[in-house]
Amino acid sequence: MDLTPIRTKRLYEEIVEQIRLLIADGKLKPGDKLLAERELADRFQVSRASVREAIRTLEMLGVIDIRPGEGTYIRETETDDIIRPLAMFMAVERSSVIDMFEMRRIFETATASLAAQRATEQEILEIEATLENMKAHLNLQDPEKGEGFDAAFHFAIAEATHNTLLSKLFKTISEDFSKANSAARRRLYLDNVKNPQRIIDQHSAILKAIRARSPKGASEAMRVHLKFAEGELRKWIV
Repeated sequence: MDLTPIRTKRLYEEIVEQIRLLIADGKLKPGDKLLAERELADRFQVSRASVREAIRTLEMLGVIDIRPGEGTYIRETETDDIIRPLAMFMAVERSSVIDMFEMRRIFETATASLAAQRATEQEILEIEATLENMKAHLNLQDPEKGEGFDAAFHFAIAEATHNTLLSKLFKTISEDFSKANSAARRRLYLDNVKNPQRIIDQHSAILKAIRARSPKGASEAMRVHLKFAEGELRKWIV
């Protein structure tokens, strides 16, 4: 007999789900203003802390805009109907970030290998430029922009595969999933003072293998990097 474990959702997950359904049903539209935190707490009959956590999750997903002094508004979005539920799931299920890293190990080790075979000299220079920008911002202790150039580094590698479908898929997934795991990823840069340099070294190894036209080396360097990132995130998530 196939049975699945019974699980009780956290309160903020229920709030996120209800707001998501209101948006899906068209009862909340782009530009609509959400009720104030206190009113939402009264309506849901939960603590304001639960409402704040739900709002934080929705903002992380890019579902809402918080405008200081004005309120919270539903954002205009063009997110694909297939990708959006996955991003929502990842935002409310922190442990699923680990599933994403498992997927990335499969996907990005392959893109690194292809990039090593197909990248033009100009594309290699573009990958290098994103790495240099990441170094500069992490050295300035600016993890937010460092994270942005980190994502750009990985996307530049996907572009260098010369596989249109791969790069399009990578862009769609990375844009939506980054909203769901941004807070977790930033801990890579903040929780351990040695992590920024480790991450830079790992990215440098990936670039070196691509420049050397070593598919196996690029794939292995990418695997090592993603395995390290996953291990660090497990300390926070699990």
